[in-house]
Amino acid sequence: MKIIRLLVVSILSICCQLAIAGSAEPTTFTRPGILSYNFYSDLLEREYVIDVMLPLSYTPENTDRYPVIYMTDGFLHFPMTAPNLIQEQVPDEFGNVKMPPVILVGISHAFDGQNFAQRVMDFTPVPGVIKDTELGGGADYFLEFIEEELKPFINNNFKGNEEDETLVGHSLGGLLALHALFNHTNSFDRYVIGSPSIWWADKQILDSELAYAERNADLGKSVYLFIGGEETCSEIDSVCAVKDFSQLVKRLKSRNYNSLTLRKRVFDNENHGSVVNPGYDRGIEKVFRTNVLPRKYSF
Repeated sequence: MKIIRLLVVSILSICCQLAIAGSAEPTTFTRPGILSYNFYSDLLEREYVIDVMLPLSYTPENTDRYPVIYMTDGFLHFPMTAPNLIQEQVPDEFGNVKMPPVILVGISHAFDGQNFAQRVMDFTPVPGVIKDTELGGGADYFLEFIEEELKPFINNNFKGNEEDETLVGHSLGGLLALHALFNHTNSFDRYVIGSPSIWWADKQILDSELAYAERNADLGKSVYLFIGGEETCSEIDSVCAVKDFSQLVKRLKSRNYNSLTLRKRVFDNENHGSVVNPGYDRGIEKVFRTNVLPRKYSF
């Protein structure tokens, strides 16, 4: 009886496996309207992964040029942001849309053992110290890579509008966006900046903000700043993100720039990681509701 029972169990097991059997073949991951490239930078002498989401209305024959959103940390954030942007370009029953047709460009570092060090190098304006090791300081070169190599690739191949460009970044990517805002002001028109690492290098970015204010009487940009309400002071590294965030917002408001559209939000019950999705979703929508001055002016 035991042998018969084992035989029955074995047969049932085989039948269950056959019932759920299928076939699969490896293929290149694709989605309609989304393209991916391994992009080698001659300037920086290393490779990046570039993801491009095209507008729903895009066709090679169409002569329209589209606003372009450049996003850092694309490996993590592009997949969560692209579906929202696609959905927000679809008209509702009244023909209204939340977003105009836009191109989203995600920039990712190679996913290997050097990823962290290269990310820190590219996103920080000056060197800083982490665990007794000096790292970073290559933000100007990274922004030059975007300006001189990546933008021409996007604009020439996908009809990006060089007069309407947005930079989106979170954490160290947010620090990079602040650095661009104060030091490469003519590079972008709109900024969505999440949980910026203001603490880097003894808050050097605040010196950049002050230097900009001393040189300029206006800042014709649309800026959305956001942070998670749970990003309070850390006992481990003495980083007080919300406090630093509030200080930066206060300083920008005190400048009384006539042409600056500044919005900010502290998302309650969100931490450093969970705030990215709602922050980007709301921030991108908000900055595109603002008309910004042409980028070619100077003071």
